[in-house]
Amino acid sequence: MMQENGYIEIFERYRNGDLMEAELREFKARLAYDSEFKEAYDAYEQIELGINAHFRYDLKLKLKKLDEKMDAPTSKKTSIKKLLIWSSTIAASILIGVMLFQHFSSNSSVQLSEQYWPQERGLPVRMSSKGKYDDAMNAFKLGEYDKSSDLLRKISTDTADYFLGVISYEQGDNPESKRYFGQIHKNSFYYNTAQFRLGLILLAEGNLASAKKIFKAQMAEKTEFSRSSEEILKKM
Repeated sequence: MMQENGYIEIFERYRNGDLMEAELREFKARLAYDSEFKEAYDAYEQIELGINAHFRYDLKLKLKKLDEKMDAPTSKKTSIKKLLIWSSTIAASILIGVMLFQHFSSNSSVQLSEQYWPQERGLPVRMSSKGKYDDAMNAFKLGEYDKSSDLLRKISTDTADYFLGVISYEQGDNPESKRYFGQIHKNSFYYNTAQFRLGLILLAEGNLASAKKIFKAQMAEKTEFSRSSEEILKKM
């Protein structure tokens, strides 16, 4: 269980993708119902963004100072020596900058993907007569994903494939999730939802070109996810 005094550690584990499945479910649920916890996480994100912005400014300032030193008059020997030192410093700064940019960009893509990931409640379970999805949906709603998967694999339908894709994602198996979402036929009721989820997974993985293609298609076809797709594209 999450402790009140362990916010920073939990936030860092979440950002790094280190939370266990049960912890991740609890984390997302708490963001939804605990306003104090949500405010703490929003503040944490702002601090992270501030550090990133400060680094960019600091690097720019250092490079400007190095440029001014390079223009200052000095002896040829000293100039060559300083040139080598400054070149190494600039190269190291750029390398660190690229690494940090990739780190924050990756985290940003993952957060954006998680922010727009639709909550799936599952199919309604019949009370009067038992349907073929009822046992699988009961297990799904209880978070018993292994049991639900075993039952759904016995059913060869787009509905089963869709929920298997959702379950695979919740279990952290993105390749399997993409496989299930990708094989859902265009005429299926679940096609647009599956495609949108597929785009979010590609976004989180850093495959921006493929993700953008899916989101643009959602907008062009005016699906129920067209507005979300437009917002995501603006934030990418």
